[in-house]
Amino acid sequence: MKYKLETIPVWDAFDAEGECPFCLLEQKAEEGYVKFFMGNSVMVPEMRVEVNKTGFCRTHYPMLFNTRANRHALGLMTHTHFSTAFMECGKGLKKLAGGTKRDLKRGLAQLAEKFRRDTDECMICSRIEETLKRYLFTALYLWKKDEEGFRGRYASSKGFCRHHLSPLLEMAGEVLPGKLQGEWIVATAELMEANTERLDGELFWYTQKFDFQNDDKPWGTAKDALERGIQKLEGTILKDP
Repeated sequence: MKYKLETIPVWDAFDAEGECPFCLLEQKAEEGYVKFFMGNSVMVPEMRVEVNKTGFCRTHYPMLFNTRANRHALGLMTHTHFSTAFMECGKGLKKLAGGTKRDLKRGLAQLAEKFRRDTDECMICSRIEETLKRYLFTALYLWKKDEEGFRGRYASSKGFCRHHLSPLLEMAGEVLPGKLQGEWIVATAELMEANTERLDGELFWYTQKFDFQNDDKPWGTAKDALERGIQKLEGTILKDP
């Protein structure tokens, strides 16, 4: 599969020196898509048809609502999607009526699975997924070609969260040739091991700072270790309010 290169955002994300550059890229993509769907896009007929079919998930509906930018646009999208979604629900249930016990059990399970899939579908999630694939491809392309010394920047980064390491590994298997795959695996293993040890130490000192005997000792780099540790585990950028 061919992917469009996105070199500037990828370089910027690696230069930001966070716990995972792809977390930052995903967050910015998400913010951009929320802004897009709360803008004039809702008035484009083709977009209305797509929103009507798919809608948004339980994560992104609250984000759209909380922007307070264009409640009229959100109302229009919600109204058309609502009508379609619940008419299909009613029709599906009516089709099951009058069947045998065996047919009802199978039919209810199939209908439940359909509703689950429909609920999980989200236009923002699908767009983020496609955008992230381009970023993953770009990072591996830059590493493969070592454009502008990207391998050095890669090696000096803080590694990746578990959430984004999984698709990065899959993409590496897809786009890197056999010999380079081995080199990349070694480089990534060393990167992850070094940063696991670093963050493990920071998390340990974070917990020790709650001991009154350590009140006067400096935090060092551990003051936000909890937020960064959670990000490393789940791929979510947190900020202590």
